[in-house]
Amino acid sequence: MILFLLTFTSVLLSETITVIDMVGREVTVPSKIERIVTTYKPATQFVFALNAQKMLVGVDNTSTKEKLFTLIYPEVESLIEVGSKREGVNIETVASLNPDLVILFPHNQAEFTASKLETLGISTIIINPESLEEIRETNRLLGEVLGLEDRAKTVDDQFDNILKILEKAKNLPEDQKKVVYFANSQLLDTVGKNMMQTDIIEWAGGINPAAKSDAGFIKISPEQLIAWNPDFIVTSQKFQGDIDQLYKEVKYQNVKAFKNKQIYRFPSILEPWDYPNPSSYLGMLWLATKIHPELFSDIDFDKVADEFYDTLYGVPYSELLSKIEK
Repeated sequence: MILFLLTFTSVLLSETITVIDMVGREVTVPSKIERIVTTYKPATQFVFALNAQKMLVGVDNTSTKEKLFTLIYPEVESLIEVGSKREGVNIETVASLNPDLVILFPHNQAEFTASKLETLGISTIIINPESLEEIRETNRLLGEVLGLEDRAKTVDDQFDNILKILEKAKNLPEDQKKVVYFANSQLLDTVGKNMMQTDIIEWAGGINPAAKSDAGFIKISPEQLIAWNPDFIVTSQKFQGDIDQLYKEVKYQNVKAFKNKQIYRFPSILEPWDYPNPSSYLGMLWLATKIHPELFSDIDFDKVADEFYDTLYGVPYSELLSKIEK
């Protein structure tokens, strides 16, 4: 009888694994995941990067329309939508999908939502890919939970490849770095020290003048932008303005970035490279080639991007882009 109980207990234990998620919760999940629900777009992107999209049974309200996902896996368009980071998650809809795992965002009552799902016997994990290191941590954590550690290592190697290329920019003396201002949806909306876009700027060999603030999103005045006098301005892919029109703003004509025509919008129309997703690593390299072209004359950026997308998503970047542009 004792032997039977020990054997039965070991079988039960082997059917689950315990991990620490990205808000510090100790969570137990099935050792074999077959049905996944994601509740915001970055979570879906990590599932795709791990080549686990066929496990998806439900996604957030935007992932069904995302160009990258629909090109790689058209079936995503017919998946059940379960809510969003902004609007919240529909618990009943999630439960009806009988998922093995729900991947949640770290805001908007995520732990409360996780608790409600867990009372229904549904395993959850909260990710928080809000910095370049946390992007790597998210990839590794999901690789472990989904039993795809080797695949996660392949993705991680792509991150390493880009960081190695960028070392010469990251390690520049301070007086050789460029002042790079990041504009979010509007010119005077920017980001502070603890935001991923600051990581991107610093790895590219730049200095974010707004990084003196510990705040996240920041609203500044025209006078502050003029005082910072950035060498470059990069806007979010989701920037709502027109760069050609920006150059006509009379009050900024003496700002270096305006005077020297050094304002750029982050790629890509396929997916934003300035958001918390795996492709933000490409965003770093793209920015570095803009602000320090002399350091990267030997780098074929298009080739790097093709290899990155081919490794993560099974299709070269140029091929995916051509399908959108047709």
